[in-house]
Amino acid sequence: MKKLLLSFALLTVFIAVFAFSACSGFDVKIEYDSSTDYGVYWYADGEYVRSSQNMSSEAFDAQKPTFIFAHGWEPDKENSSNGLVEDLVTHKDTRDKTSTSMRNYAEELKEQGYNVALLGWFSYAKNLGDLFRAIWVDFDKGPALSVRFAQELSAVLGESYDKDVKMVGHSYGSQLAVATVYQLVNFKNNGLISNEHIIPTRVTLADPYIGSTSLIKDWDKLEKAKISYTGEKINGRLPKQLFADKVDDIVSASDIAVDIYCGMSIASTSYYDYDGSDESFEKLSKNCAFVKSEGLKKGYGDFNIHNIVRDWVLISIVDEIVMSDQNDDVAPSGAASDEEIKSMRGKCYYQESRRLNVDSDYMTLIDRNAEKY
Repeated sequence: MKKLLLSFALLTVFIAVFAFSACSGFDVKIEYDSSTDYGVYWYADGEYVRSSQNMSSEAFDAQKPTFIFAHGWEPDKENSSNGLVEDLVTHKDTRDKTSTSMRNYAEELKEQGYNVALLGWFSYAKNLGDLFRAIWVDFDKGPALSVRFAQELSAVLGESYDKDVKMVGHSYGSQLAVATVYQLVNFKNNGLISNEHIIPTRVTLADPYIGSTSLIKDWDKLEKAKISYTGEKINGRLPKQLFADKVDDIVSASDIAVDIYCGMSIASTSYYDYDGSDESFEKLSKNCAFVKSEGLKKGYGDFNIHNIVRDWVLISIVDEIVMSDQNDDVAPSGAASDEEIKSMRGKCYYQESRRLNVDSDYMTLIDRNAEKY
């Protein structure tokens, strides 16, 4: 009888593992191919170096917290020194439109004691129609980019890392950031990793591009596809629904602090209704501090602020600028603590300065029941 029960138990485990592998479609392990030009790049001695088994402590030091940046669609080679990553410096577009001088955020973060990592997919982020599939479903006949970045981060940080991890995503890189954290959460839930410190405690999203299905190649097929590794069905969800659902998943699973700074209407603000009728926005808002960059939009114009919002966010982080609202309460910024951002879940703000003067900027807390948002 015991042998029969044991055989049944082993068969059950085998079926479960087989079913999970079958639905995910890929065999995922905590390893990575360091020969690819996409992957995690670490800032060291003025350069961006790819993850490797023998990286110097200057590139990654297990005794330091880690800052991760994910760039978005259509990176400009003028913003890259090696053609493999978007350099973590003031964006050329921002410099041109605001007369701001260039700053090397990576260098400044290193001086503040961070490991600085970039999710580099520079050569693969140019065709807008292919990005959704590459991030969520599959890439190059294998797991999606989010899975591959999660594998590489897990392998480099390792099971003994116990410092803080923060992630910032810009534009379509915001989807990549959320998807990568979602995969890390599932790695932990499924026993691929046991170290919860690999999962970022903070996810900051700069003008996230939510995506129009009309701009996603073969959406009629993708809406029936499965998310890489987890095998979860997209099940016809619009990109705004999937984005809100995955933010909800990572917050529910790991209590991650999430702050979102929207700018250009075509990127994100045009996809949601803010009057309480949009279930996706209500779910998203419930889980994050939400900011509309109204001041920058009035000052520079709607279509000019996509990269300016990126730099607003990075400046607020690097210069540790804490915002206040009209009640003198702490408002969202990159420098607000994780606990402060969590306390702002469900709150919506306007950013007010019409110039890129982050140190003199402020926020207005909006009552969506009384005012148009």
